[in-house]
This record gives sequence, C-alpha cells and structure tokens, in this order.
Amino acid sequence: MQTDEKRKFPRLALKTEIWLGQDGIFTRTNETLGDLSEGGAFIETRQRYPTGSILTLRFKLPEAAGFITSTIIIRNTRDDTGLGVEFLDLSPEDHRQIRAFIERRLAGRE
Repeated sequence: MQTDEKRKFPRLALKTEIWLGQDGIFTRTNETLGDLSEGGAFIETRQRYPTGSILTLRFKLPEAAGFITSTIIIRNTRDDTGLGVEFLDLSPEDHRQIRAFIERRLAGRE
C-alpha cells in the first residue's frame, strides 16, 4: 500500500490482462497495474503515449465476471517503465468493484 499522505485512495499492484485502446484500436497485454486505486493506476508497460493522451483501458479483477472499463488520461510517464493514468468515467459499479477488491486485498482476504 502506498503510504504517501497525498494519496486520496489506498493503492496496490495487480498482474492482470489489460487492454489499451485509442481510436478503436486495442492492444492486449498481460501487464501489471501498479498503484491501482479508485482514482487511477500506474500501468507497467513499454507502450508509449504522450502525457494528456486519452485512451480506453479495460482490465479484469480476479474472480470478476467482466472487465472494468474506463476512459483514462495519461497524467505522467516514466522512461521504459510505464504510464500513470487517471480514470475519467468509471461506472458506479466498476468503482465499487475496485474499492471492494482493494479492501479485501489489504485485509488479507484475497
């Protein structure tokens, strides 16, 4: 969990199937969502997009029936390690699923 007091939500890492899309073209990868939170994530990837780019992100949480899908904005990039992204339009249900998943993981129940 991130202990930085500036963080709004608890965060954790998750290795999962990720789909990144722009202009209707998606790339599927098995990447790690580092610092996954209710507000965004760090996507550990070698793919590069400029800061401010708008993409679509789809990923699965363990034991979830479907994908979490959100429009994201690239907030920052780190050379050869990944992209810091903010969720722009998570549905209330996807938001709830992420929160519940993180709470279970942090409590050691998953």
